[in-house]
Amino acid sequence: MRWRPPIWRRILAPSTITLDYLHAVIQILFGWDGDHLHQFEIGGKRYSDPFFDLGGDEQDESGVRLRDVFNGAAKKIRYEYDFGASWWHEITLERTTQRDPGTTYPLCTGFSGDSPVEYWSEDDPQEPEPFDLTETNRHLASLNSTDDDR
Repeated sequence: MRWRPPIWRRILAPSTITLDYLHAVIQILFGWDGDHLHQFEIGGKRYSDPFFDLGGDEQDESGVRLRDVFNGAAKKIRYEYDFGASWWHEITLERTTQRDPGTTYPLCTGFSGDSPVEYWSEDDPQEPEPFDLTETNRHLASLNSTDDDR
């Protein structure tokens, strides 16, 4: 299913972050709790958390940095979250910039649409949570409290 209008988020992130870290960022950007399986697809290869055996040829997402993904032939990353609901995301590198030493990364700089309900049900329909840019960036900044290298 495609959402109309599309729901998107724009972030500034260091090229050194890994796919597992990007997974955590996406969870914050959409207000989800991260308790479902996920995978990244890049150039025909799949990456995921090795703790979860997805039964395929997935590689460990924790060893893949964004700079390595976008320095190759890949221009886009596909990310699937919750294999039952299949939340598909398309991640595109729009541009590269110099890192600002006064900025905490990752940083959400733009968005469209509210956060989709993660556990939507026809029996108990819920309205999407309004997206709060300030609160989202506060949560993103908290990721850095455990890893200053990102």
